[in-house]
Formats: sequence, C-alpha cells, structure tokens
Amino acid sequence: MHIIWITTQFPSSPKDTKGRFIYRTVKELSKHYSITVICLHSIVPPFLPMLKDFANARKIYKVWRQKYPKRPEAPKDLNAKVIFSKYIRLPRGKFHHLEGWFGYLSVNKHIKKIADENIIIHATWLFPEGDLANIIFKKYNVPFLVTLMGSDVHFLMKGSKKWKKSKEIINNATFITSVSKALYNSLEGKNVFIPKHKKYLTHTVYDFNKFTVINKIYVRKKINLRENIKIVFYAGTLRSLKNVDVLIKSFKMLKKVNNIKLLIAGRGNEEGNLKKLVVENNLEDSISFLGGLNGNELINYYNASDVFCLPSKNEGLPNVIIESLLCGTPVVASSVGEIPFIIKENENGFLVPPNNIEELAKKISRALNTTWNRDKLRKSVSFLSPENVLKEYQSIYYSINKLIK
Repeated sequence: MHIIWITTQFPSSPKDTKGRFIYRTVKELSKHYSITVICLHSIVPPFLPMLKDFANARKIYKVWRQKYPKRPEAPKDLNAKVIFSKYIRLPRGKFHHLEGWFGYLSVNKHIKKIADENIIIHATWLFPEGDLANIIFKKYNVPFLVTLMGSDVHFLMKGSKKWKKSKEIINNATFITSVSKALYNSLEGKNVFIPKHKKYLTHTVYDFNKFTVINKIYVRKKINLRENIKIVFYAGTLRSLKNVDVLIKSFKMLKKVNNIKLLIAGRGNEEGNLKKLVVENNLEDSISFLGGLNGNELINYYNASDVFCLPSKNEGLPNVIIESLLCGTPVVASSVGEIPFIIKENENGFLVPPNNIEELAKKISRALNTTWNRDKLRKSVSFLSPENVLKEYQSIYYSINKLIK
C-alpha cells in the first residue's frame, strides 16, 4: 500500500515552519508505510494583498517568497518522497472552489504514473486538497480520505459553491477524518452530514522529545528576558479569526499589574492593524511582536512564558495548545472546537467565551497567580503520544486496505 499525502502546507526550506505538524506526522508514519507527499507549491505572489497595502507590498512579497521559495527543499531527515508541485493558487474567497482543478492540472502528471498501483490518497483540508482528491477519484477511481483541520469547516458558508462541493467530496470519500469531534458537529450545523461509518479521529503527531520542559530561569537568560516579569505568550497567524485584538484589549485591563508583558509571535494580514491598536492603547511598553519563530525558538518562548493564550473565534485542535502544555506552560483559551476536551479548568489552564475581553483578562490574571506543576501539565496531553496517534492511522489505513482488496 502506497499513501499519497496531498497538502498545501509542508516545510519547503530549513527555516520554513509551514506545515510542521504534517511533516511530523508523515515522518512517524513513513517508518511503517510507503509515503509520497505531494505539496501544492504556489507560484503566484499575493497580488491582491500587495495592491491593497501598496506601501508594504515589498514586505508582503518577501514574506510570501520565504514561504514559497523558487527552489523548495524538503526536510532531509524524512523517509518519504516529497514532490513540490507548482500550481496557480487563486485568491481565497470567491475563487477557492476552483483551486482544486488548478491543483489537478499540476499533480496529474505524477498521479498518472502510479494510478494503477495500490495507492490511497490522503488529503488534508476539504479545500483545495479534498476537492483535488475527489477529482483524482473520479478520473482514476483511487480511494481517498480527507482530514478536517478547522479552517476548512469554519469558513464553509451554507449554500455556497464550496458548500455544494463539500457534499460531493464527503459522498465520494472512503473516510472523513478529523482532529476534532466538534468539526463534525459544525458541519452538521451547516447541513453537511457525514455517515457514522466514515468518521475517524486522527490527530497529528507531536514531538514529545523536542517539545519538553526546560528550566525557566535558564531559558529566559538564553533569550534575554528578565526573570522578575510575568509573561503571556501568543503564537499563531495574525488574522481576524485568532482574535488577537481581543487579547490586546484585555491586556489594557491588565496593564495595572506591574511586571507583566505580552509577547506575540506570528505574521498575517492583521499585523499592521494590531500594531496600530497597541499604539492607540499606549501599550508599547507592555506588548512586543516577535515575528515568525522557528520550532526551536517556539520551544524557548513556551518555556519562558508563564501563560500561553489563544483567544480564537474558532478552532479545531490547535497544535500550539498541545505544544505549550508539553513544555509545562498553562493555557488560557477560548472554549471552542476541541479545546474544551483538552483544557480542564484549574488543572492545565482556563477556558473563556470568545470575544469576552473582561473574562479573558480575569482568567489570564488567575492563571498568572496560580501555582502550576509543570510535569502534571505535560502529562495532561500524554494521550496524544506518537504511539497512540500511530494506532489511529494504522486503524484507518487498515480499514481502507481491507475495503479495496
């Protein structure tokens, strides 16, 4: 059995953090299966964002080029073949439902060579990957499964062209896996129903050996942070879905507390607006933007922080929450998606209704004033060990293989 993993997110340079969670999962699975990763690699710069923010067009292009280098390079420690298939990525929104066809034009030459073999297509996200897998299925009758990740469900608008296509994708797919039970419920709320026999939970693989507890004093000295301050940390994309503006506004309420600082890691189209918000609220001394961080830098900041905060409007199962807990840092996060199944009040963090500025400030303050056992925080996510996650995938691949024999 040969697994063809289709994704738009995969590291394409040694410094690229894009799709690291998929890389970790493929790395673990490739010890047991023959895997080829086909990563759709964009060749079209983000012209619309560049035109909308012409003053920062050069910066936007530079960030894009870092994510999509001219000569993509796969991680060298991977026992799997990686193909970066260059394609035209359309502007998201009105054209997203067509992106699968552009992906198909790019990958068909690779699929055609192996279509007669015993292969399974594994697509991450409904669009464009699931749509692309569905096109391959109709062309070559190759079984496929799709993993729901979060944004593919949250942004699905009832009655839209993508919504109609999603029904066809689910009907033709052998299985629909998800990182969260809540994503299945969200789809059903939009009248997209998945038969019970097609549902499987499959989590991503986390590097328990790399994301680990480090002495806080040591790591703060390493990254030049003072010992006598309280640090709240956010890491993720800077877009409206993540509600970082709510976190900044809550920090205005926390400003009365001495020796407290918010560190924001990540990049995105809201970065400029968020920096303006910090200035408007006179929070320049309390809030710092770190830009994009690589894996090792993230580990340092998780360990150096007193609280990790994720105030999102919607989520599936956010990797950053698991990574923070593996590093022994408590979490304050919105009570959305799979987060309430991970975060238990006063055990490994606190939950907050999304968009509630006052409650977020209260829970952050409470977390900062709680004494946490870092080893217990780490153990709270031990059920997501690589061994347990591997069993999830083995079960679903075995089921598919049994069906196609």
